[in-house]
Amino acid sequence: MLKKLTIENYALVEKVEIDFGPGLTVLTGETGAGKSVIIGGLALTLGGRADRDHIRHGTKKASIKTEFSISSTSPLKAKLKNILETPVAAQLCFEREVTQSGASKCLIDGSPAVLAKVRHASPLLVDFHSQQGHRQLLEIDQHLRFLDSFAGVAKAVEKLAGLYQEYHTLQKQLDDACNNAAAMKEKLELINFQIDELTGASIRAGEEQELGEESKRLQSVRTLMEAGQVAVATLSENDNAVNTILSQLDKQLKQAAGLDKQLEPEAALLSESVINLNELTRNLESYLSRLEDNPERLEEINGRLAELYRLRKKYGTDEAGLPDKLDELQKQSMGADDFETLIKNLSAKLANAQKSYLDLAVEISAKRRAKAPVLEKKVEKQLSDLAISKAKFKIDFQTEHDANGFEVDGEKVAAYPHGLENIEFLISTNPNEPIKPLVKIASGGEVSRIMLALLIVIAGKYHLPTIIFDEIDTGIGGTTAIRLGEKLKELSKRHQVITISHLSPVAEQADHHLAVSKSLNNGRNIIAVKEIKGRELKQELARMAGQAEA
Repeated sequence: MLKKLTIENYALVEKVEIDFGPGLTVLTGETGAGKSVIIGGLALTLGGRADRDHIRHGTKKASIKTEFSISSTSPLKAKLKNILETPVAAQLCFEREVTQSGASKCLIDGSPAVLAKVRHASPLLVDFHSQQGHRQLLEIDQHLRFLDSFAGVAKAVEKLAGLYQEYHTLQKQLDDACNNAAAMKEKLELINFQIDELTGASIRAGEEQELGEESKRLQSVRTLMEAGQVAVATLSENDNAVNTILSQLDKQLKQAAGLDKQLEPEAALLSESVINLNELTRNLESYLSRLEDNPERLEEINGRLAELYRLRKKYGTDEAGLPDKLDELQKQSMGADDFETLIKNLSAKLANAQKSYLDLAVEISAKRRAKAPVLEKKVEKQLSDLAISKAKFKIDFQTEHDANGFEVDGEKVAAYPHGLENIEFLISTNPNEPIKPLVKIASGGEVSRIMLALLIVIAGKYHLPTIIFDEIDTGIGGTTAIRLGEKLKELSKRHQVITISHLSPVAEQADHHLAVSKSLNNGRNIIAVKEIKGRELKQELARMAGQAEA
């Protein structure tokens, strides 16, 4: 609820402080007294366009402060917190300053704020039906909310929005899984090729070193043969063979040791040497017997070494890492089955989520269409009471074809968080005139009365901010003026209503009557606002009645 408005140095206002209460507040005054200036100041502090021409002549800046009270149980608290990105207390204050440079400063509860946040939050707090206002209730996206509130499906629509988000999330997950599976399928072909390649290579730890040594031996086989043959010949085959000479020495030293025991160690050492040389000779002969010149084997080994080198370079690892790479590829190959299972599970979940959404959406749609004619008749009745007696009010249901949408009555239609259709309010205010969208109604006073009729019908069923009417009584009088006042009073029992009026039957219904006046002060016009009661109220009502009669 709007609690207080303070305006300083704005237009012809030096300083006014206005306290607002619940129910119906009426602003009255002579034509040109400044009633619209007050509404303009309120609009400015809630995000309206700032202009240095608004600053009172002779001052450096204009400032406007608006205070609201927010109930602790109001759903507004959470919404405002999300928009303003700060906790909302029981009192919420917006301030706006405009300087001669044309710059403006915005404050929320005394702290600097981004103007865009205020503009986003203000429709939740005040709905203007005036030349300065934005007429939030004329916005098409509000029409469906009005109908849903009237049809009693607002809670179901909130649930539907959750189901919509759920199935869209599942759809995205399924699309991602299918795309990943397709990519995985392509990747799997390469993985399987690599697995076959490494498996077929039969890599054995230490093989490369062994083959390297064998290759080196085969490349040097002639040199090795020559060295081995020379050694064998020298040891045992030549005329002066080492083994022959040492064997003779061994016999002589053994005989000497028989004569002198001191030579026994030397004799034993020589005997051991003879034995070792004989064993060496046998080993060399065995080695030479195995040694062969085999170009085919050498070519085979070099081919294998080249293959191992290629695999190491290809997979970026050493010989020992190739088996690990094979193990890694085999695990990746097994992961392909996970995508198939995931796709199957997501498909089942998506089908269930879509069915849940469609069932509830169809149910909500049926209730909307059933209640729409009732709302139409009730609004037409209210319009008749407000001197728009021949009005035709219709609710236009609109669906959009979507080949990928849901099938309803044999047609594929698009789905939205709020259901399977959009709606728009249509109206004709004169006989034989075509029905047009409500947003195209030109007359400010006529639009305000249409909105008043609609608001009365849905009062108590839909959360509404403070409602401000200007020009709502333009062009009416007599019995219609009385009915207008009664209906404003009726609406104000559920919502705070503020209206500018020139009609005494409207002003008589006010819970709070604010008189706006303009007077000379030191040679300059100054706008003043005061709440009037008692004798002053009677005088103001008499003045208004005289104007009406005139």
